[in-house]
Amino acid sequence: MKGLKVFFDLQRLLFFMVSVLFTAVPTILFGNLLWRSGIVPGLLPLTALFAVLNWNIAWGATHALIGFCERRFGRRDRDAGRELDENPGSVAIVLPVYNEDPRRVFAGLKTMYESLVRTGASDVFDFFVLSDSTKPERWLEEEHIWATLCRDLGAFGRINYRRRLVNTDKKAGNLLEFCESWGPRYRYMITLDADSILSGDTILELYRRMEANPRYGILQTAPKIVYAESFWGRLQQFSNHFYGPVFCSGLNFWQGGQGNYWGHNAIIRLAPFMEHCALPDLPGREPFGGKILSHDFVEAALMQRAGFEVRLAHDLEGSYEECPQDVIEHAKRDRRWCQGNMQHFWLLFSRGLTFASRLHLANGIMGYASSLLWACFLVLGGIMVFNRVRSNLSVLPTHGIGKLFELPLAQHSLLVAAITLSLLFLPKILALLDALSSRGRAARFGGMLSCLLGTFLESLCSALIAPVMMLYHAKFVLFTAFGKGVGWTTQNRSAGDGLRLRDALAEHGVHSLIGIVATLLAAQVSPWFLFWMLPVSGSLAISPLVSWAFSKPSLGQRLKRMMILVTPEEIDPARELVDTEAFAETLTTTNWLFENEGEEAAIMNAVVDPYVNAIRATLAREAVADASPPEGNAEHLGLMFLLEGPQALNEDERKSLLSNPDAMLEAHRLAWTLDPSQLDPAWAPFFRRYVQVA
Repeated sequence: MKGLKVFFDLQRLLFFMVSVLFTAVPTILFGNLLWRSGIVPGLLPLTALFAVLNWNIAWGATHALIGFCERRFGRRDRDAGRELDENPGSVAIVLPVYNEDPRRVFAGLKTMYESLVRTGASDVFDFFVLSDSTKPERWLEEEHIWATLCRDLGAFGRINYRRRLVNTDKKAGNLLEFCESWGPRYRYMITLDADSILSGDTILELYRRMEANPRYGILQTAPKIVYAESFWGRLQQFSNHFYGPVFCSGLNFWQGGQGNYWGHNAIIRLAPFMEHCALPDLPGREPFGGKILSHDFVEAALMQRAGFEVRLAHDLEGSYEECPQDVIEHAKRDRRWCQGNMQHFWLLFSRGLTFASRLHLANGIMGYASSLLWACFLVLGGIMVFNRVRSNLSVLPTHGIGKLFELPLAQHSLLVAAITLSLLFLPKILALLDALSSRGRAARFGGMLSCLLGTFLESLCSALIAPVMMLYHAKFVLFTAFGKGVGWTTQNRSAGDGLRLRDALAEHGVHSLIGIVATLLAAQVSPWFLFWMLPVSGSLAISPLVSWAFSKPSLGQRLKRMMILVTPEEIDPARELVDTEAFAETLTTTNWLFENEGEEAAIMNAVVDPYVNAIRATLAREAVADASPPEGNAEHLGLMFLLEGPQALNEDERKSLLSNPDAMLEAHRLAWTLDPSQLDPAWAPFFRRYVQVA
């Protein structure tokens, strides 16, 4: 109760009163509609489901309304930073990676490093690439690019690389190990994802704000999605850029210093983080119990429990990330996030958490559980309408609340639908009004017509894909509830050529079948019920074609040329975005040793090439110094590898060879001193690169 009194100041009370009003009015009208229609037996459960689902809609609409008013009429005070003093605190910029494309990872890192150098304050910052990569072809390329980058920039000791031998507790464990080993040396830590880009000015401003506000524990930026290629990616990118500022202003309005942490593109005060934010193991077994997957929400809650603020730097530009390029990859990412958010149920009632933290955790849970409730609402509502129609009973001549408006039953139902749809589309309408009424904002999206077309197209496509995501999320919640966990996979952010139609049919075949069956059943109930159900059932029926079309980069690029769904960073890109693309392209053309990304070719390069071999042997020696030496006769494995070819060693033996510095050096010596006729023929192409042609 005390936490509630502290939480509900006048500003937050206003916000939640609007949310309650947006929820209560359509819920009362809907319950009365059921009563007037004669659907009395299911009135309470169906109305309760409607209320919960409508709260989700009202929550988003309130953020948009308050955010719009804040941007139009509120104060525009910036959070004040301060200039660096004579004894500045040092900052570690950490970049955890797991089998990601090293060229993109290090291109972004190089961009951020050089952007910081241009600020003149780069001495405060050190970079750390924290690799959990398990594929040899990935970590060998990571090592090669890291060493080359440090050599070219003169940044040894400023850009650091470490690969864990054992991937304990995934990303959270990776960061924990860094904090235990290096944390005491730094005052702050900026956390990134493999696809993150932060401008030097943004990094410096984050640091200054933390220095000026000692009660700040975490300062989170609002990342912008960039580099989208496919139609689906461009829809997500446009939504993020166009609707995001209004929503973030509303979010910042009520949460203040009791905000949330999204796991990346944020700065953290390290001392309280290490002292108070150790993650507990949840009761029971995975997936509901065990290690916490979505660590960021929990760390924000623990930081607030320790008395520090977690804030959103919603006014800062220069923070970027990427997104999945098709619906299937998007769903794979949501599968991991869903399990992590479902775990938070155990923490809702933990002692000492602020009310805002419990609210963030509950909203994360409802973000996925609401899809299951939506599916239940549709099924239960369909059954009740069917029973009502089959009874052939006349509608009771009752009025209820509808009498206040003298509404016929049909108009009453239309009023409920109109209010619900208005709340659903209110954020998009307000974002459009914000763009059209803000000086120069519409021009940054290609002009007024582009804003209108983009909003219309995004709204239409969102309505098409929403039923598919409902089924995905409902399945994910049930999988988690019944103990089916999720593995740790690398996110694919490249569009390629898009999905093949047969892959889309295989993935969405069940969705399509459900849509067809639902359409046929709705038609059996009544024509008007089919009319109401068709947006959901019809979207499901054609979902394979929709998903296939959305994945196509050709369609996305065509819209870009037509200036539809364009974003400010495409019309006038920041230097950091241009540089990252250029650096990635340079690495693609110059890093010829890793053209073939297969495991065998990568290991063979590490044996033959003197530069790659020296890097691997050096890093392996450092790893051995910190741990027990690798077991087994690795030198013998190297000889087998040369004489019998890559097929002679299994995966564990290959990793054992790579992890033994003496074995790698000996294999390199033998590779260049043995008679070539003794080597397996598979080695010939790797030596041919070094032969001088007259």
